[in-house]
Amino acid sequence: MNESKEQFKNGDLQNTAAAIQGAFKDKNTLYFMELGEVQRLQGSSQIPSSTQNLLAADQLVSRWEVTTSDKLRRSFSGASAYVLSEGFSSEYDPKPYEVSLLSQTLALNHLSQGRWNDAMVEAKKMAQREKVIEELIQSQVVAVSNVERDQQSNPNTRGATSRIENINGYPINLLDDEETRSLKNSYQNPGAYYLSGFIHESQGEASLAAPGYRLAIELRPQVNFFKTSIAKLDSNIANQAKKSFADTLIIIDTGYMPKIIPYQISQSFNIGGNPKLVTLTFPVIEKSTERYRPTMVQLGDRVANPELVANIDAMARKNLHDQMPAYVLRASSRALVSLAAQYAADRAAQQAANRNNQNNQNNGGAALIGAIAGLITGYSLQAINVTDVRHWSTLPAQTYMARMGLPIGPTVLKYTLPSGVTASQTVNLVGGYNVVYIRMFRNRATVLTSNDPAAISPTAPVASAPAVAIPAQPASVLPATLEPKPSEGTFAGFKKLWGGFQDPQSEALTPVATPAPAVPVPVSSSNLTPAPTPSNSPASGNIEEAKPYEPPNLLNSFQQLFN
Repeated sequence: MNESKEQFKNGDLQNTAAAIQGAFKDKNTLYFMELGEVQRLQGSSQIPSSTQNLLAADQLVSRWEVTTSDKLRRSFSGASAYVLSEGFSSEYDPKPYEVSLLSQTLALNHLSQGRWNDAMVEAKKMAQREKVIEELIQSQVVAVSNVERDQQSNPNTRGATSRIENINGYPINLLDDEETRSLKNSYQNPGAYYLSGFIHESQGEASLAAPGYRLAIELRPQVNFFKTSIAKLDSNIANQAKKSFADTLIIIDTGYMPKIIPYQISQSFNIGGNPKLVTLTFPVIEKSTERYRPTMVQLGDRVANPELVANIDAMARKNLHDQMPAYVLRASSRALVSLAAQYAADRAAQQAANRNNQNNQNNGGAALIGAIAGLITGYSLQAINVTDVRHWSTLPAQTYMARMGLPIGPTVLKYTLPSGVTASQTVNLVGGYNVVYIRMFRNRATVLTSNDPAAISPTAPVASAPAVAIPAQPASVLPATLEPKPSEGTFAGFKKLWGGFQDPQSEALTPVATPAPAVPVPVSSSNLTPAPTPSNSPASGNIEEAKPYEPPNLLNSFQQLFN
């Protein structure tokens, strides 16, 4: 996926889709999110295929939601086991901000296909899932604290820590910049909240629209049109039937998510009175690159004034910052357990050698014990150097929005790309509510509009996500084409090493059949035109018309092995 990053930045979506299909051995949640995102950016004709894959991801997230809720209802023991578990499997637990953006992306797809009611379902789902995410994060904080306290009472793990500041050489500045510190948490997305309010308003649901607008204002109080929307919500709904213009929300995604990579650090631990050096691996998020603020977006003769409503790059950094205590405690605990195991095995080998010398016997047995000890420790230290750096890499880095009152009918949309080129195309706006979505790449862009006939499948429409609660049985939440794949624990490799045992492999998740991806049309000289002299007043002022599995616990496994 990292190798396809440049292709994606250039808008080469066909090769990016091929890279996704080739990179994923397991068709898990992340696979369906990545493929669904790239398909929708290929144009309106690919929206049905995109929706199918995103719905497959949504079903897997629903299964995660059910199992997580069940775990939290029972006790904190499940969360404690998570802290010291391997944390990597063929399955993929979505990051909190990814859950929110999955619902937002699905909602935008539904709008493109003219299904405003289904988009409203996604808006409601965001609020429901946030409760689970909040409980999960709180339980993990408590679990890390409890596990660290228990580790301090164990002589073998007394040096374990959850503080990344205690790990020399970790680039903590990448997780502690001003934008990241300003976020309340890693999962509440102001842009998604505003879109939720806009969708509910379009359906005449003032009581549901108001909370979305208020939350957006709470998280991004500096966005001016957020405040206008809540102030004019009641009058907007009261006058919906009288609207003689297109009430249009413009959403612009720019930039690229930074890569998360494994970062190795040598750390010293004291075992048996002697310092031992161990190489640990942690996830590191790279510096932000290629940020772009839209400089010119114009519809007809009216200029939009896009405002930054969501910094997804910062949300990813905030999430990793919040997860670091668990990463650090897990890695330091494993290192100490492994070193303690090596120390105990070395002592046993030395004692055996001493006994053999006293009895004038050869040292073959002692050598075997020493070899076994080294082999066990070598494998366990290798396990420490595995960290899960997977993430939804095709997400944008920032989201900008503007809301405008525009004439109904075909309207020329013009915008300036990061390369400095001005592109244009015609969008059709209907009476009532509209959404115009723009995803900018370096020298091209994808434009999607709500109620687009080209986004509706010419055969059968895609089934929308169910609005009912998903049953608690994991197997029942998956569509017939999806079968969950069991996770592999760390000791699956240990069994292979010693006895050649091979865990049975279940069939991979069957990918949703999709048509050949279309190549986006690059910006050509025929549609590059100088922008006419625009109106000086931002069009947002025209809103006035509208009134306005858990893997095995590695620590316990080692303790059982050496008891």
